[in-house]
Amino acid sequence: LVAKTPDAHRTLQIQFETRTVKKSYLALVYGIPKPASAVIDAPIGRSTSDRTKMTILGSAAAREARTTYRTLGTGANAAFVACDLHTGRTHQLRVHLAGIGHPILGDPSYGSGQSDALSEKLGITDLCLHAWRLAFQSPATQEVVHAESPPSLTVEKALEAAGVEWERA
Repeated sequence: LVAKTPDAHRTLQIQFETRTVKKSYLALVYGIPKPASAVIDAPIGRSTSDRTKMTILGSAAAREARTTYRTLGTGANAAFVACDLHTGRTHQLRVHLAGIGHPILGDPSYGSGQSDALSEKLGITDLCLHAWRLAFQSPATQEVVHAESPPSLTVEKALEAAGVEWERA
């Protein structure tokens, strides 16, 4: 999302700050999430053991983080999920999905031994996370703008390798 004028930039910046911009992502994850859809409400903060990573924390240093996911399709050892961000923390989806035992395939930072092994077996070398949908209020017309980007070729190839089909809605 790029603003054409300084006024539009400020208007969009306020929408991001007040969390009125709706952001949805697609992710190919290790395993099959149970339940098939849920809300992950887990505060995130900087890891105390690795300052380059974020983690789920129960301390005052953590900030509120909430993600809703729903399963769109499954394979033998992987699932394709749609995730809606209700907050916008650094690495939020990667941390939350790993936190429920379903790391994103191809994730070198938040993957598990099992997800890394499956990624290697399937020939997945890139993070299988895709910015899918965005909705915001146009600074010019005040109308809600909906934008959608189909999954990248990388994600499509990973889905095929994992044997996952999904209904494009």
